[in-house]
Amino acid sequence: MNKDFRATILVTDDEASYRNMIKAVLEDAGFEVLAASSGQQALEIILRRSIDVAVLDLMMPGMDGRELMARLLKKLPALPVIFLTAHGSIASAVAAVKEGAADYLTKPLPHVDDLVNTVERVLELSRLKRQQNRKVAAKIAADPFPCASPAMKKILEMAARVAATDVTVLITGESGTGKERMAEFIHLNSPRSTAEMVSVNCAAIVDNLLESELFGHEKGAFTGAVERKPGRFEEADNSTLFLDEIGEMSIGLQPKLLRALQEKEFRRVGGSQTIRFNARLIAATNRNLKQQCAGGAFREDLFYRISVFTLHIPPLRERPEDIQMLSDRFVSEAAARFGRPAPVLADATRKVLLDYAWPGNVRELANVIEASVLLCDDAQLQPRHLHGIAVDVPVAVATAVIDDKDMLAAAERRALVDALARFDGNRVKTAEFLNMSRRNLIYKLKKHGLLNRDQ
Repeated sequence: MNKDFRATILVTDDEASYRNMIKAVLEDAGFEVLAASSGQQALEIILRRSIDVAVLDLMMPGMDGRELMARLLKKLPALPVIFLTAHGSIASAVAAVKEGAADYLTKPLPHVDDLVNTVERVLELSRLKRQQNRKVAAKIAADPFPCASPAMKKILEMAARVAATDVTVLITGESGTGKERMAEFIHLNSPRSTAEMVSVNCAAIVDNLLESELFGHEKGAFTGAVERKPGRFEEADNSTLFLDEIGEMSIGLQPKLLRALQEKEFRRVGGSQTIRFNARLIAATNRNLKQQCAGGAFREDLFYRISVFTLHIPPLRERPEDIQMLSDRFVSEAAARFGRPAPVLADATRKVLLDYAWPGNVRELANVIEASVLLCDDAQLQPRHLHGIAVDVPVAVATAVIDDKDMLAAAERRALVDALARFDGNRVKTAEFLNMSRRNLIYKLKKHGLLNRDQ
């Protein structure tokens, strides 16, 4: 474990004396501890603070530990969770491990060192997983954007050229076309590739916290800021900072971002010290930023600052060669994961795939193929095996160039309604299907009047 890294632990236990004891033990071991007396309080804490491990009491009134873990993992899928359980509920703890918990300990603790050792071990495993993910990303870089279409090959050539420079890049394209993967490709082929790219999804963080996420904050800068916290700009020093969904950034924060990019310096929230940084910026959006500039939702000077070099990734429906090639690739990959022979795509299936509009682009194609391979027990994958294609999305709506704002809004609303119906109102699955963050989904549901007032 990096000795300079101070992990933040969320401890949730309804019993005050035990909660305070756990907090003291972990703080004595050098961790920062955020304590909550209930599941609801824990969920409120993670909206304000980043955490590295959650230590949860299994049996709590109201929201118990397993329900709290499920909610935490929806927001933070990679979060390690450790349960504390009485001897009588060990079976429930074992079930919780099967549901995704990293480990469990019995109460009372045989020795307080058991907790510290378990937290340190879980943190180390989490670090190794992140390291493995970076290795996978490096392998992807060798074949960053498998493609067969002439349009994508030209884009990759341009991306390779710009990667060797420090020019700011704006990547545009519909959701699911692979904008973050393109950013990773540019980073891994740049002189800054020895450091990890730092990514921020501007749509996934509420406005009043995004400034702190980017620039960091000083102790006492706001309620809950119990210590100094560096921001993403500091983390990305000598590396690449990727701002995804930059079109979602509030107009109030945009001048601060512009100044940081122009001056190569910033101040933490609540701080007076000017901090210099050296990071290459890559931004991405599925919005038309020029239209947003015209409407006053995006600063024109910031737009020109981030769009020194623009790469537009065309939608999958405009790349029939890629639909064919990626379908075969995804079939092979899915079959390997499931440990079964790869079925051959029937000609009729290829025609269905080519005729479909793919509103979710490459992400949707990968999901459809994976589910279809799972359901196919034959040597050939026939149209009847295809699973997950939203056949009720009209090709005309997906392929037309819609200039009228009312028509575009109506199409977006219909897509939201159809996706919600498909997944029985499950927002997590709906957001995944539409390839957007859950926060962005809720924003769009509110925008179109599809969110109940009590939600």
